[in-house]
Formats: sequence, C-alpha cells, structure tokens
Amino acid sequence: MKITWRILGVAGFNFAWVKRQWMWIIQSLMFTLSIVLIAYGWGGYTIAKTVIPIFMVVSAWEFGLNIITQEVGWHRVSREWERIIASPLTLLEYFTGLVIGMLPMELASLIPLSIIAVTSGFEIQVVLFPLILTPLAMALGAFFSLSIVLRVKNPMNISAITNPLTTATVFLPPVLYSTTILPEPLRTISMGIPTVALAEIVRAIIAKTWIIPVYPIISITAWLVITTITTAKALKWGLE
Repeated sequence: MKITWRILGVAGFNFAWVKRQWMWIIQSLMFTLSIVLIAYGWGGYTIAKTVIPIFMVVSAWEFGLNIITQEVGWHRVSREWERIIASPLTLLEYFTGLVIGMLPMELASLIPLSIIAVTSGFEIQVVLFPLILTPLAMALGAFFSLSIVLRVKNPMNISAITNPLTTATVFLPPVLYSTTILPEPLRTISMGIPTVALAEIVRAIIAKTWIIPVYPIISITAWLVITTITTAKALKWGLE
C-alpha cells in the first residue's frame, strides 16, 4: 500500500504541469490530427490504415524520448533530483509515477487515434496490438534518450537534444513511409533503428502475415537491453 501511495504522490507532483502547460495537450492533439489528415489526403483509407497504427506506437516512443526525458532532465538541472533520491522512493516508483503524471500528454494522441481507427472500421487487431506495444515503445524511447541526455554535462536546454532525436528517429528514417523505397543493404540496416523496427512489427500485424519479423525483434531486444543498462548506470540512483 505504501508503494501505491508513493507512486501516486510522484504522479500528483508531476501532474501539476497541466495547470501551467495545458497547451501542450492541445498541441499534441493538433499534431496527431494533422498526421491523420495528411495520411488520408495522401492515400485515403489504405495509407491511413497503415499510418494510424504505426503512429500509435511512434507517439509512445516520442512521449518517452521527449516528454519523460525532459522532465527527468529538468529534475536534475533544478536540483529536485537530490531531494527525490534522498526520499524513500525507489527508481521504479519514481519512473512509474512520472509516467502516470505526464500521461495526459500521450492520451491526447492515443485516444483520438483509437477512436478514428475504430470508427473507420479497422480490424480489432490493428487497433489492439499497437496499443499493447505502446508501453514498450515508451520505455524504449525514454531509455534511448536518457542514455544520451544524462551524459551531457550541464545541459541548459534539454529540448535542444530531445527534439533533434525525435526528428532523427521518427521522421527521417522509414517509419511513416515504407522501407521498400530503400535499396538493399540499406533496407536491412535501417532495421537497426528502433522506431523502424517497431514500425515493421506493426506493418506485419496489419498485413496479417504469419512470418515473424526476426530482424526487428532482434533490434528492439538489443536496444532495450543496451539502453536499460546505460540509463541505469547514468542515473546513479540513491545517495552516493
């Protein structure tokens, strides 16, 4: 029970941003609807059926990579970090509470995307499986970004690091567009980018293929192990 209250305490502390930065939610909603409109405008139902499920997963990646990392970075820069690690909180409790507190930002993307997908007649697996992947994508995005940001000494503007990372992992590689436009061996090499690997798994689900996407699964597993280890070392949780 104490664990639950500690998690809720962290969530409530981090939820306070809604009063100060509520326009972030509006911005997230507008950006999500823009992606949907672009997809429908470019290729109608067929393209939207691919882009919307992929963006469900990608938005979770971006939530972890950008929002969660910025909040952790701000805690370190503002010296809030010392108070947090001196408390009875464990790293898991802190991270869980932080995600819950910042969750409205991500729900502003996932809820409209889910509603649009259902009302557009997408198959149930095309909606459910991407939603199941979102916690993995969020954690992977956060660990990927934190493993870099936490090693930058005295970062004055954390968003100056996370925003380029978002562009480099979401919009530049073949995530929202197909990997088939790339020649080999670039197509196979691109699977080493975690967002491309996640997108390829979603595409396999949409295509209803029974072929296991081996390379994407290996890529995601490797990135999860590497970034978890490097982030845990960089966080240096507890009094030392």
